[in-house]
Amino acid sequence: MKKSLLFLLSFLGIIASGFAQTKTVSYQKNDNTLLWEVSGNGLANPSYLFGTFHLMCKEDMVFSKNFTNALSNANMLVMEMDLSDSKNTYGAIEFLKMKNDSTLKKILSQYDYDRLSGFFKDSLKMSLSFFENMKPAFLQALFYPKMMLCKQSGSLEENIMAQAKKSNKLIKGLETIDQQSAMFDVMSYHDQAKGLMELIDDFQSQKINFEKLLNCYKSQNAIEIIKMIETDPEFKNQKATLLDNRNMNWVNQFEQLMLQSSLFVAVGAGHLFGETGLIQLLRKKGYQLKPIENKN
Repeated sequence: MKKSLLFLLSFLGIIASGFAQTKTVSYQKNDNTLLWEVSGNGLANPSYLFGTFHLMCKEDMVFSKNFTNALSNANMLVMEMDLSDSKNTYGAIEFLKMKNDSTLKKILSQYDYDRLSGFFKDSLKMSLSFFENMKPAFLQALFYPKMMLCKQSGSLEENIMAQAKKSNKLIKGLETIDQQSAMFDVMSYHDQAKGLMELIDDFQSQKINFEKLLNCYKSQNAIEIIKMIETDPEFKNQKATLLDNRNMNWVNQFEQLMLQSSLFVAVGAGHLFGETGLIQLLRKKGYQLKPIENKN
């Protein structure tokens, strides 16, 4: 159960990071990195931004020297959620449930429910009955390990958090599980279920796209990542809820925290770029954002 739940939690970010709009922001070749330094504007010491990919093959979790140095220089690790807090892991199950006694059987036709149940049984080796009352958007997270070519995958954030713990760094979450899951109560459960069924019906194509996106991430091709996620229509109507409002809230938190300590911020890569991305929002507030090469 723990492994499945962590998949659900770690993919909240990847679902919500898919709509970085970059039409009014230009990026240069040197910006092709997911590691950035934040300085200026009265800061005594720099902080750092790092864009994560929430689920990766374990053999691909290799960190560059610049990454290691940046994490070492920071005093506090800041993530979307503090996964070391049991309230955000073992206590999270209640927040993943649909409201008003909604269930998958109630929002899906019998035909679609049977197809979904069969997919869970045949492809995921799980019983759908265990997830009967969970928000459909979260269930997509269970599909992504099946799209990966490796046998062992894991959470990049957990790996980073383990490194931070070794040096006794403070760990802070920008949001709690109840705050993140509440975003998916705003979205129609029927629309979420529709997206779930579309993923099943187009699974092989989605698997290819997922692999392309993962390869772009591994090569630190930030510009190509932006191009790919701009064309993804999923949750597009919820951009303000899932991306813009959160980024503005996070930047306000960063300003307070950076005055007290040097931060290493690790959040979904889609949150970094675009007119409403963290990089641009911090620049508008007067901070200097410098790309740092992040290749081995």
